[in-house]
Amino acid sequence: MKKNGHIASCLIALGLGLFSAQAQDSPELRIFQQKAGDRSSLFRGRQGDRYSFLANGHPYWSSTEFVRGNIVFEDRTYCDVMLNIDALTQKALVQLSNSLLSLALSPAQVSSIDIGEHHFIGVGPEDAGSLPEGFYEVFGQGPEQVYKHVDKALNSSVSNVNGDGIGYNDPNYREDILRYFQISRTYYFRDRDGRFSRIRGNNALIGKFPDRKKELRRAVRNLRTRDYDIICQEVLRQTAR
Repeated sequence: MKKNGHIASCLIALGLGLFSAQAQDSPELRIFQQKAGDRSSLFRGRQGDRYSFLANGHPYWSSTEFVRGNIVFEDRTYCDVMLNIDALTQKALVQLSNSLLSLALSPAQVSSIDIGEHHFIGVGPEDAGSLPEGFYEVFGQGPEQVYKHVDKALNSSVSNVNGDGIGYNDPNYREDILRYFQISRTYYFRDRDGRFSRIRGNNALIGKFPDRKKELRRAVRNLRTRDYDIICQEVLRQTAR
């Protein structure tokens, strides 16, 4: 067992070493930055990690696909750019159209990201007293909100791992591949005074509104879902009225 654990640790260390090597400056990265034109201030910094090895799952927030959206980077808004979030490194990724390269931006540099109806914020180390550093999806438009954090880790296992352990029921799951991206989701409630507290489950969220518990429990039952994102959004919608 110790030998297997040592092999797994070596595999993870080797994989992380490859990430660092790929993130260094390169001729293609410099060309990439030159092509950014009037958005050159956005496309600077370190190259985003490119994961070319085999592993179950993926390191991104929800999808491997880059999607058009808006980003506020160092207090300047950039619209209609290709975006994704690396949940393994907690970096925002921006990509030039028709390019395989992306640039990685730290949470401290990014005020917000909007992709479709999804709104994210970056939390830097200076805000560590309120929330751990990283990216958060924000639910709710009223004085109370819920912040969702997705974090992933590269793990190796000597036994089969599937299901939520790699973030979802992956239809491409392969038992012969030992490395996998393990997902962790955490939720924080922000009250009307701006204070944060971690919440786990329906009762914890509903308990933040003690005068409306019965009404909110009924609304959650009517949803007929266990998707906590949907439940959070509905509770906040009900209480914002």
